[in-house]
Amino acid sequence: MKVCVSCQKDVEGKPATRIREDRIIRGIRRIKQALGVAQNNELFVCSDCMPKHMERRKSFEKSMLFASVFAGLILIVLLAAFVLSGRFDLWAVVSAFIVAIFILALPVFKYTPAVEGVSALKLAPAAQQAAPAKEAAAPPPGAAAPAKEEEAGQPKEAKERKTRKKR
Repeated sequence: MKVCVSCQKDVEGKPATRIREDRIIRGIRRIKQALGVAQNNELFVCSDCMPKHMERRKSFEKSMLFASVFAGLILIVLLAAFVLSGRFDLWAVVSAFIVAIFILALPVFKYTPAVEGVSALKLAPAAQQAAPAKEAAAPPPGAAAPAKEEEAGQPKEAKERKTRKKR
């Protein structure tokens, strides 16, 4: 049966995008098969849920990136502290790695599977529509732009006073 992972509804005959089978999905399937509760559904995201799903996936990727950098920094600081203290304790090194692994495991609780053929790093549709509007608002290539943003909205006399004060 084809099921949407966001709304849990059947997507037979509806436009939907397949979920990429990664390590976490395969791990969950193995655990469910071992427990005897596996339904072996084909996982999809229906077109109605796609924007919400992509937003959740992008949030997951950001939190995973932050956790990776944070875990790496914590690991380096802890290992450097052990080296600089002048004593070597195996348990301290092991505990530093355990803390780093724990930090990396936290974002997995908000895991959102990737969709085949679509990247969560693409611009949101609203951002794509806003980009042409910015280009349209830009002055033509031959027009002179104001020197500073703060001077753009000031009357001509105020600009002249500023230039006199600078002299």
